[in-house]
Amino acid sequence: MATTSDPPRAGAGRETVWPLGDDPVADVGAQVISPAAVAVGDLRAANAAAVLAAIRSADRPHRLATLAQLTKLSRPTVEVLVDDLLGCGLIEEVAAAPAQGVRSPGRPARRFRFRPRAGYVIGVDVRAHSIIACVADLDGRLLTVKRRTVRADLTGRTRAGAVTATIQGAMEQAGVGAGQICAATIGTPGLVERGNARIRYVDHMRTWAEVDIVAVVSEALGCPVAVENDANLAALGEHWRGVGTATSEMLFILLGERLGAGIITGGRLLRGHHGAAGEIGFPGRSTAEGPGLGPLSGDQPGAPGDAHSSATSAAVVAAAAAGGDAGAVGVLESAGRRLAEGIAPILLALDPAVVVLGTSLFPDPRLAPAAELLRDAAERRAAGLLVDPPEWRLSVLGDEAILTGAVRFALSAVERVLLTRPTSLFGA
Repeated sequence: MATTSDPPRAGAGRETVWPLGDDPVADVGAQVISPAAVAVGDLRAANAAAVLAAIRSADRPHRLATLAQLTKLSRPTVEVLVDDLLGCGLIEEVAAAPAQGVRSPGRPARRFRFRPRAGYVIGVDVRAHSIIACVADLDGRLLTVKRRTVRADLTGRTRAGAVTATIQGAMEQAGVGAGQICAATIGTPGLVERGNARIRYVDHMRTWAEVDIVAVVSEALGCPVAVENDANLAALGEHWRGVGTATSEMLFILLGERLGAGIITGGRLLRGHHGAAGEIGFPGRSTAEGPGLGPLSGDQPGAPGDAHSSATSAAVVAAAAAGGDAGAVGVLESAGRRLAEGIAPILLALDPAVVVLGTSLFPDPRLAPAAELLRDAAERRAAGLLVDPPEWRLSVLGDEAILTGAVRFALSAVERVLLTRPTSLFGA
């Protein structure tokens, strides 16, 4: 991060690649991977990346001599590169604690560590009835989350204005300026074009697909922006920091304002040829019915019908969680069975190790028994349909699964820069 009064904007003039989108480059993963260092004059940027990777991967601050040993660069070269990284704010010097009872006769060795708050990324979760934005540092730690309730019938242009306002509110709350934002990712319902630049189709958010939301947000922030399907981002989030971290084959089911799925296979997000992989549903059912159990309710007595409201579904969930209401319990169990039956062909085709159910319908911890009813019923039904049924788990990220995935998606682009030309992240 530049220290002048008018710092360069993060990502200015930099071509952006989204490694977790349609770019063929392999996922860099959550861990820091050291690029090869070559001590040649014109490869200063690559050598700076090697030094930065050595600093980031350390469990304690390194000295210059240690960095030279790890990168196989000369100490004078490392010192120059360290000064470059200090100048753009990606690292900081740490005072070494003196050994107890020992007085050093000379200047203590300089030690350095990564500064996660040298820059930030933005994650956004756009839904029909709400907009949620967060600010995270370069280690993916959330600083703040801003929520805004909106009307479902907003025009696309008005909704875009609400998105930028929510982002600005999150940044103000975190005390972060636009020049410090390195990348942003917007999660949305519907189909997203290859390249993560435009929304192709949304069936329940008025004129939303007609808005170039990437251009709108990019103009406001001055940084690279991507848009991605919300279920895909939820799958990325759960695979990164949820219950799917230990598997490379996972299906995330988004339950809430719509029904959708995000697919992780071979450890990577599967988007499909048209970017529509995971856009599941039920024949004859609209995804525009609104929040709740609509597509899963079936004809169970007492279930919310096509004209149901979110309040009706919430009441059913609450009654099932409280126990003693056989009708409400029946609705949840029926929904679980219908879910398993509906996605059984997908499970046969993909053979995932784990199915993760999103829990945005169960935001209150007191509703956990209802979520377990749904999960148990789905797992039992799937076991009766499949030779090799997957394990079924509930999301631990809850309502922040999409935000977490958005942060992961944005960070993947930042990581690519940090592993190749780190000082260019801030226009240096």
